Amino acid sequence: MSKRKCLRIKEENLIFHEVDKCVKKKDIALKFGIPPNSLSTIKKNRDKIQNYDSSNSCSKRLKTRVYEDVDEAVLKWIVMGNKNVPISGSFINEKALQFAKAFGYDEFRGSNGCLEKFKRRHGIMAKVMSGESKDVDDNDSEHWITETLSKILRL
Repeated sequence: MSKRKCLRIKEENLIFHEVDKCVKKKDIALKFGIPPNSLSTIKKNRDKIQNYDSSNSCSKRLKTRVYEDVDEAVLKWIVMGNKNVPISGSFINEKALQFAKAFGYDEFRGSNGCLEKFKRRHGIMAKVMSGESKDVDDNDSEHWITETLSKILRL
């Protein structure tokens, strides 16, 4: 009995190129090391596989988001928001809960795993911002450099 082989989405798309070139089903199955009935299943799911938007071409499964509209709403809210205002993970979760409630998803919980996957999916990174940099006026810093620092260096 042979071991089951799970192809990556990228490999399945290569199979479609072979199918489009009218290569025999038996030859395609042999080339990719899969049984012919698996090839039939892949061909049957062609639309789903080709329309799958994956940033990770190494994925093996077609992953779907249950709350896709909540995901899109939160992303739009972040993008449209002020770029200079820091947004914490708990704030993103709270906003996601608000959107989910507005869309009628009472069972949505907004877990930490959900937040981490959202950030990874959209390339959102945590950055530490210092609030003191906005408190200092440019004129004050210029004055300190020219007056106070020069006095300290003369001593």
